[in-house]
Amino acid sequence: MNDSIAAPDPHPAGPPPLPAPAAPRSWGRALLAEAPYLAMLVTGFGGVAFMGGETPNLLYWQVLTPIFALLCIVAGWNAAAGRGQRVRLVWTQAAHWAAFLAAMLMLYLPSVRGVVNDNATEIGLLLLLGLGTFVAGVHAGSWRIIAVGAVMVGSVPTVAIAQESALAMVAAALAVVLIGGAFVYARARG
Repeated sequence: MNDSIAAPDPHPAGPPPLPAPAAPRSWGRALLAEAPYLAMLVTGFGGVAFMGGETPNLLYWQVLTPIFALLCIVAGWNAAAGRGQRVRLVWTQAAHWAAFLAAMLMLYLPSVRGVVNDNATEIGLLLLLGLGTFVAGVHAGSWRIIAVGAVMVGSVPTVAIAQESALAMVAAALAVVLIGGAFVYARARG
């Protein structure tokens, strides 16, 4: 009979211990990270809500469009591997946004202004901006830009109704805040 005691195995069988879960990001950092996308939503809707009126403000849209182009380039920059793809990103976004700005400017042509009222012009501008943003997000590979564009395009019917009703305007503003909150929440959760 063997009375020797077996030594304990220094490498017990079983799965390795799990790493500690990453701490969730702070709400402030999450809000800062999502700020460009939230700003895109607010300025897009703001152009319709606050810039509308007697005559739509062409300068607002002329300034806003290159800012959107720059934000799309920044959003796609890290996904573009290497100098060649980054140059391509810049040129495709520049051409893309130049084409959408040209389409927006066409809404201000006298021949178009004579047929389309100011409310329809503002709605058309939001639709073009939303569609441009959506497609730019596809080209930049940024789901956040795609989401911003989709929200803008999807909100066009609501914004059209909201221009006729103060209560609908409040509901539209609440929807923008809720969507913005969803962006921040998603970022804060990691």
